[in-house]
Amino acid sequence: MATFRQLLVQLGLRPEQAAAVGDDLPDLPVLRAAGLAVAVADACPDVRAIAHYVTVTSGGRGAVREVIELILKHQGRWDALVSG
Repeated sequence: MATFRQLLVQLGLRPEQAAAVGDDLPDLPVLRAAGLAVAVADACPDVRAIAHYVTVTSGGRGAVREVIELILKHQGRWDALVSG
């Protein structure tokens, strides 16, 4: 949580403006605090249960890329990035 809080301060964000990706019990506090909590497909059941989104891909197999694509598409920025 300390690192999460430091990042928020450095970036000038509120917790609800941040996304967090996790897979195991130590990730729960940050996932609960983040505005977008993401569990990778092979996360433990407790993490998947609180996630707003569960990836199709497993951790280490493209899950973070999947989350980045999801966020960029929701922000309307994906098409410009891949077309240019």
